[in-house]
Amino acid sequence: MGEGEYFSGNDYTMVFWNMDDYPIPVGMDDFGSIRINIVEALERFGYHGETDVNVHCEQLECDVRDELSKARIYYLPEATKVYLTSTAVNKVCSLDMTAFLVRIALPQPPINIAVIAKPKAELVRVLECLKSRGHTLMLIHPPDGEQLSFSVDTLLAHAHLGDSKEEEEEEEEEDHLSKGEEEDTSVGLGPYYYYCQYLSQVEKEKEEEVEDPYKILDFLEPIRPSVKGAMTAVFWDAQYCPFPPGSTPDEIYNSIELALVERKFTNKTTIWAYLGDDDKNGSALLGDKTWASRIYFFSAGDKASRRIRMTNDICFWAHESSRQPVRESLFIVSDQFRGDPYYVELLHNLVPACLHLFCITPTQDINKPESPEWPGLFFDQGAYRLLLEISEIPAARSCSKKRKTDAGMLFMMEDEEETSGMESNK
Repeated sequence: MGEGEYFSGNDYTMVFWNMDDYPIPVGMDDFGSIRINIVEALERFGYHGETDVNVHCEQLECDVRDELSKARIYYLPEATKVYLTSTAVNKVCSLDMTAFLVRIALPQPPINIAVIAKPKAELVRVLECLKSRGHTLMLIHPPDGEQLSFSVDTLLAHAHLGDSKEEEEEEEEEDHLSKGEEEDTSVGLGPYYYYCQYLSQVEKEKEEEVEDPYKILDFLEPIRPSVKGAMTAVFWDAQYCPFPPGSTPDEIYNSIELALVERKFTNKTTIWAYLGDDDKNGSALLGDKTWASRIYFFSAGDKASRRIRMTNDICFWAHESSRQPVRESLFIVSDQFRGDPYYVELLHNLVPACLHLFCITPTQDINKPESPEWPGLFFDQGAYRLLLEISEIPAARSCSKKRKTDAGMLFMMEDEEETSGMESNK
């Protein structure tokens, strides 16, 4: 795409570069030139403000990481305590780059975001989610099968731009003027002005908003909770823990909510369920929502893809859910979080102090959806409250709490929480 005045003039741009997708070109020893070329390409698009360039890959050699750091290209996993405290020689980060992207961008007012990565489905979805929250986006990727040389010309040629918030507002204003409406003197104040206007409108609508029971809450637009008081959110890997065969969405929802209420949780429950692409039984649950219960189903791909999608959605929910001073609860039904220190740290950084975080990893003997005791056994025998501690405690040190260690991450589970952790919500 050619040059032009595209970027919105915000004060800040963040670049996210997936090095697994587009590695450093062979023979390029001057890493500083990569940053210089990226910044110059952004300037050609009309942006001249502060720029942070971040890089991500599953594993990065220490000498390469150090040279990139000298060039002011920062390795994203270094933002985690797990990475910094690990003594492994070849550290491997299990987090997907989209998790860093969502986690960093969400608290920000509208900024410019440039991503250098292959347009994988979840990345494209995340960018659409961030676009709806006011951010200005650019995705840089060459055609399939081609590598990126990181020259200014190739960066410009392979930039794919989304509509900026300012451009959308200007188009709407032009439409209003064409209809003879009075000109709004706020035109030209930029996306941050419109973002503030948007937040003001959201607050105004909260008191009068009535939720559409047939709308799918897929995070493609900001969540505006209409439920008042304490809430319980459930993110469920339905491929790993299938629902009872033949059950309707309302039956699934009512069974889960009843089990939670019986264990002294609130009856204000929302459930997001993630299906595998080959889940034939769950395919009927996709598409238009025709049931009133607050349960939503998504096709989320293979095992690794489901964890990535669930993580990003949890990030959106945790940021935009109700922030009332009451005890809320988050349940994650999956076998892919507990035991992975990077994901556990991310979850604990996401949630406020007033939120109970549980992970449910049912053993084979209780993962039986056809059982009349489903899903009660999940919560009684499969739920653990995750408490996070990163320390240098020697393995031989005695402790009154049961601990399971993994790469310096300690999952501290009090005895009463293992069997009756639900009681803490009474």
